[in-house]
Amino acid sequence: MVNHSGAIRPAPAPRTPAATACVIVGHGVMGRIQGAKLAELGVRTVAVVDPRQAGTVLASGVPVVGSLDEVPAPRSVGLWSICTPTAAHAAVFRRIGRLAPEADVIVEKPVCAPGDVPEMCRVLDAHHGRVSVDEHYLSSAVPEAVAEAVLSVPGAAVTRVVVEMTKHRGLDRTRGRFEDRALGALGYEGPHLLAVLDALGLQLGMSLTPASAATCAFDGAWGPDGSPPQDGAEVSYRTATGCEVVLRTSLVGRPGPGRRSQPSIPYGSRRRHRVLQVEATDREGHVWEVIGAFAPTGLRDGDSGTLAVLRDRLPLAPPQVLYDDPLGRHLRRILRYFAGAGPDPAPARHCIGHVALLHQWVSTARAAAAGRAAVRPAA
Repeated sequence: MVNHSGAIRPAPAPRTPAATACVIVGHGVMGRIQGAKLAELGVRTVAVVDPRQAGTVLASGVPVVGSLDEVPAPRSVGLWSICTPTAAHAAVFRRIGRLAPEADVIVEKPVCAPGDVPEMCRVLDAHHGRVSVDEHYLSSAVPEAVAEAVLSVPGAAVTRVVVEMTKHRGLDRTRGRFEDRALGALGYEGPHLLAVLDALGLQLGMSLTPASAATCAFDGAWGPDGSPPQDGAEVSYRTATGCEVVLRTSLVGRPGPGRRSQPSIPYGSRRRHRVLQVEATDREGHVWEVIGAFAPTGLRDGDSGTLAVLRDRLPLAPPQVLYDDPLGRHLRRILRYFAGAGPDPAPARHCIGHVALLHQWVSTARAAAAGRAAVRPAA
């Protein structure tokens, strides 16, 4: 749908299912954002679990308790949302399963730490309620718009896909936001990168999974314990059709190289460089570039990205505005799934596969880094 200003606007979403009660476990940044979005969708938060804020009452009147065992009448709560640091996801889910075995559960991405995959699978097998992952880039309008533009080119063959998510996390780190010791920079943005790739492949009707060994390189120093760097990472590989895929992230504000270079993002800035770029060649040999940019300041403000289409490096028209609320749209789809009115937009086992793939890439990069260190001449 196109409005009078020429911006692309998605069709109105169906009405969200009837409101339900929810407990949010973890009241950090994502817990607060998710709680607000759920409220917009008619879901009432009846309790928040966060030991750092235990005994307080939120401005909305919701009580904060220090542990899952303190939630009043847990079996009466139909929806629980896990927004704790990744390392706690499996243990929190296990406890929810004992307190409210029939409840539906939302798990913030990444669904679990690599070392917790077996435990998470066991808990999933034992749980009687529905489970879905808050990997909201699976529901973004940007991959859909990019795919639609590519498919509109007669005979287009996709040759290259680049997904990049860059910001400066320096201020986050000083405020104590988590660092992923297992996956490094790929733990923070890696699931998002793979989700965008999944969404694009689904819309294009093609597989974008690796058919060759991937190259994975990190920015920054490896920890003495072998923990991967937190500054940034890049993964590249080719698919079965020969398409080159590049997944890139920088958490120190350094966008990757490209024809349209981007300025570095300074410490403290909320600006983000989050793009999906697809290159394709048509039947006549023309090279097309379709570039979708996600909202530049994240989930808390604004709901607009942009779409640009170029042929032989020349823009066909000014960039169009994309109205995009990936988190709200994703949570709406999850609630429909929980109500039995739609498919699961982010199956937990599929997202566990993302964690396993990221762990494989980290292991490959760790081995390569160790090999380089072993052959380095002594000073």
